[in-house]
Amino acid sequence: MKSSIQKNALIIFLLLCSNVIKAQQKVSDKQILKHLKAKQIEWIAGESNLAKVKMKSTKKWGIYTISAYYYSGEPIIEIDEVVAPKFDSIGWFKNMEPLTIVKNKKNYGILLNPYEVADAANKANCKYDAILVKELDGRYYTLVKKDNLWGLVDWFEGIYLVDPSFENPADVPLVWIESWAVDTFKESKKKLNADILIFDEGNGDGVFKARDKNSKKWGMYQSLDSEKLTTLIPANYDSINFFPFNNKYTTVYNNDKVGIYLSYWSYRDKAKQTVPCSYEDYKMYDADGVPKLAVQKNGKWGWVDWLTGKEKSEFTYETPKDLPYPHYKQEIFLEE
Repeated sequence: MKSSIQKNALIIFLLLCSNVIKAQQKVSDKQILKHLKAKQIEWIAGESNLAKVKMKSTKKWGIYTISAYYYSGEPIIEIDEVVAPKFDSIGWFKNMEPLTIVKNKKNYGILLNPYEVADAANKANCKYDAILVKELDGRYYTLVKKDNLWGLVDWFEGIYLVDPSFENPADVPLVWIESWAVDTFKESKKKLNADILIFDEGNGDGVFKARDKNSKKWGMYQSLDSEKLTTLIPANYDSINFFPFNNKYTTVYNNDKVGIYLSYWSYRDKAKQTVPCSYEDYKMYDADGVPKLAVQKNGKWGWVDWLTGKEKSEFTYETPKDLPYPHYKQEIFLEE
């Protein structure tokens, strides 16, 4: 009797062990591929149950959440499509980045994060020769190459922020626009025939610089909606600085020389260039509440009246610190 009980106990123990072993069995990649009718699988490192899968029929890659396990001795495979299989190659979203790069027929596109954007795979347009993604101060910039030239696109809107016109991606300005300015950007870029628009982020008042596509000269404009466009500085300059807060003028450049242009908000239709682009450098001063301007000419420093352009001292000083106090009267208002 005792021997029979021991024998039955051993059988039960072996059956239990057998079930535990079966429960711990891992469903193989081969079984998963068969279930998906797929050719290749690549598990994404650091991501739970996420894999890139290449389909057998189309040879295209997609991304899936895959839960595979044994139950009662049978393999159970549960599949959830994250990115539809539409690409020759596909990246992934490290640390839940908002975008990654995909490829089709030797062309690259931008795939938005499918956890944040519905139908992300259908929105990806593979039309660029190459794409570089840069992260700076928490923002992502997508540099794109087209016909051997580099530009910049808004990765969410898919519009050119900088038309492809640079041979080196490092030379492309990293332009950013807020969502509220997208329509203004599109309309202004078209109206001005511009290849680059840069908004003044410091003010948020619709002021931007634009470069003429043909002349490559910069101007400054203001548009608070997509209809009205005000010219603050005509497109006659190699580069322009935005107006400092509450300042009555800003600096403009041609041939690496600096000049002065008056503020539209201070002088309205009388705003104009008052100091020619003849100087090598400049420095702004507050002289007892009166704005004064020092400039460099032929390596020497002197004072200039920013309202009239008249030089107010000799240019014999080695540094701005050597300049004498600017006792001259600086007018603020233009004569009627």
